[in-house]
Amino acid sequence: MPRILIMAILLLVTGVAQLPAQGRGKPAPPPSRYTYTLKVDEKSLPAGVKFRESSDTGPPRLFISNASDKPLVIDERFQNKVLVSGAKLMNGKVYHYFPTGVPMEGKTHLKGWQAPFGDIPETILRLPTDPEKIAAGREAGLGTELPKPEPFSIPANYDDKPHAIIGEVHYQLNKAYDEFHQKP
Repeated sequence: MPRILIMAILLLVTGVAQLPAQGRGKPAPPPSRYTYTLKVDEKSLPAGVKFRESSDTGPPRLFISNASDKPLVIDERFQNKVLVSGAKLMNGKVYHYFPTGVPMEGKTHLKGWQAPFGDIPETILRLPTDPEKIAAGREAGLGTELPKPEPFSIPANYDDKPHAIIGEVHYQLNKAYDEFHQKP
């Protein structure tokens, strides 16, 4: 066996040299002291738009639907002022935006607003980014006092006009924080 190969094997076995793990980025951050739920102001919802809360597994989630024939567009993402993704709710169905086609075998020709997975009546309503208190709550040694509810606004378009879904963020204590920071 060539000497260089033997040296490489010894370095790897002893742990002196390690190859980077493929597909792995930074480790996950520690859990936040807080979790949160969204309380939507129903007055901010256009006609035909409804939401429901689901907490069957894990934290509560809000699902939104639109029975109206007027489109409600949420979760829009732009790159260089060009739409690259989003969700359109209309007539009880959810469509997603695919600028270069649906990334599925045989469906790359389906560009624009598509429903490649069939008729799905609702989608998850989420904030564009987590509240700042979630990131600030990752520090060790935080107490159990909850932050006060704070307002949120989710940008949307309804019938091709700017709209905002508003409500409040309500915080709860996160059990995973206590488990993570337990002293052995």
